[in-house]
Amino acid sequence: MVHRKSVALARDIARQRSLILHSLAIQCVERGNIDRARSYIEEGLKILQKNRARKPAYYRRWICKKCRVPLVPGLTVRVRIRSTHSYLVIVKKCLICGWINRTAVSRK
Repeated sequence: MVHRKSVALARDIARQRSLILHSLAIQCVERGNIDRARSYIEEGLKILQKNRARKPAYYRRWICKKCRVPLVPGLTVRVRIRSTHSYLVIVKKCLICGWINRTAVSRK
C-alpha cells in the first residue's frame, strides 16, 4: 500500500527533475542544439506523466505544443502584445514550426 506522503514526495521529486531538465533544454537552445533540447523536454514530460504530477507553469506556457521545443524569446519564439479596448492579447509564435498561441490578459 502506497502512503500519501510517499506519493507527494515522488511528485515533488518529479517536478524538481523536470525543472532541471527544462533548464538544461534552455541551455541547449542557447547553444543551438534544438534536437537535444526537444529530447530533454520530452523526458521531463514523461517523468511528470509517470508520477501523475501536474505540469508546472513553465511547461504549460513556455513549451511549443506542436514541436516540443522550449520557447526562448528571441531564439525560438516571437512575443508580441496586441491591444484591444478591454484586454491585452499576448501572441507567441514559435519560430521553428510556426505554432501560434494567443493569451488574453485583463488590463487591470
